[in-house]
Amino acid sequence: MARIHRTATLLLLLLAFNVSAQESSNPLHEAAKSGDANEVIELLKNGADINIQDHKGRTPLMLATVYNHPDMTNILLSKGADVSLRDKSGNTVVKYAAWNDDTTVIQALVDAGADVNAVSHANISPLRVAATSGNTNMVRFLLKHDADPNIVGKDGWTALSFAKIRQHNEIVKLLNEAGAKK
Repeated sequence: MARIHRTATLLLLLLAFNVSAQESSNPLHEAAKSGDANEVIELLKNGADINIQDHKGRTPLMLATVYNHPDMTNILLSKGADVSLRDKSGNTVVKYAAWNDDTTVIQALVDAGADVNAVSHANISPLRVAATSGNTNMVRFLLKHDADPNIVGKDGWTALSFAKIRQHNEIVKLLNEAGAKK
């Protein structure tokens, strides 16, 4: 009963204040971020927009991904979350997934049609994010799924450049084997 009351209250707030991209977050963002599957399902059942973007352009799927909630990611994907949306910096959900070294979430995103080579406005690829972070499993996964090791950011840096500077030697080896040039 308390959950129904809380959900109803959150939904009324969502509708009453007409939550838009200008606001920092809304109940669906918060539930996705915390991994609260029951809350997400209830909000969606009551008409919440699955692809609503917050003030930074992030969707609930992006938040579930960056906070590494595989079950939440699968729920949102099964309900029709769009894997191609971009935040205000041009990042897609794949770049958010690249911050983690767990490939469970990114596998679901790729299965849903996400582009592993989608770059941000700064031309930063998910592979560069994974290489910079030292996420060897993620680098291996992205390369296996045809990530381009030669994408150059607007700053002139590549995944290989950052892997070398950060001394992620296993990642340097993987990128070189994949044909990285710089």
